[in-house]
Amino acid sequence: MVYNVGMKRCLLLGLCGLLGCTDGGEPLMGDVTIHYGSSTPKLDVGAAIQKADAPDVMLVQLGTDSVDCGTNLDDFSFDGPAGTFVYFSVDKVPGVHASASVNAMKVTGNSISINSTSGMVTITAVEPRVTGTIMFTTTDQEVGEIAVTGSFDVKRCF
Repeated sequence: MVYNVGMKRCLLLGLCGLLGCTDGGEPLMGDVTIHYGSSTPKLDVGAAIQKADAPDVMLVQLGTDSVDCGTNLDDFSFDGPAGTFVYFSVDKVPGVHASASVNAMKVTGNSISINSTSGMVTITAVEPRVTGTIMFTTTDQEVGEIAVTGSFDVKRCF
């Protein structure tokens, strides 16, 4: 059973240290990491939602905070969560997407920075959760290299 304590979601019986806690959002499993310039924020929440304008496409979203079934990073505004995020749209079936459009986004205060380029995404399952791997690298003039790599396992919200 999961319960909320402030902005933290923790597992009952004090297993938070052993099994993990997340800042507001759905827990992300896997070993995916992001190197955003000289920082390495921890991606610990994620969800896959139905792409609003395409019934056969899902939006997979990974982040440092506040990513759940109600989050749509493709339709982002300053009312959305702050943090570091990775998101991409792919078909809702297992498969390899050798040149998926992947977005890395950093939100602080009223500043949003989005870097997009193609990356390698493999979806291994869409039920009961969405699982797969990602490999993405780009360069931002101000930040330097942005690299995302590893496996992910997120809640399926469609």
